[in-house]
Amino acid sequence: MSGGDRRAARLLDLAEKAEQSAHARAARASRAAAEARDEARQAEAAWSDAARAFVPGVTRASDLEADAAHLRTLRLRADAAAQRAESAAEEERRRAADAIEAATERRKLELWRDRIVEARRLEEARRDRRASDDLAARATRR
Repeated sequence: MSGGDRRAARLLDLAEKAEQSAHARAARASRAAAEARDEARQAEAAWSDAARAFVPGVTRASDLEADAAHLRTLRLRADAAAQRAESAAEEERRRAADAIEAATERRKLELWRDRIVEARRLEEARRDRRASDDLAARATRR
């Protein structure tokens, strides 16, 4: 194995590891985004259920104030959960793009390695033809 082959093999090995790592990060980001979406749905449902039950149960002004504060808190939680879900979705998109980029880089290195091997094979074939031609020329001169 020549120096170029070893270098190409080493770089390709590193690219494969980087691609695997990028895919793993993308999978973790995808799971986190799904969890954040579920959390946002649950928080929105909790707020919605509490808002529907808000008016019928009020008998005193203090109850109204407490229920309103509770609804505000639920709305803030739902909004925060929706923001986390959006951030997680953006991270998921970023990680997916990183995985695609890593796969592209690995493929570039594979093509580079293949070109090195092909160039070496062509050079060896050229040397063999040259040697064969020289041998034929010597045999013809005698």
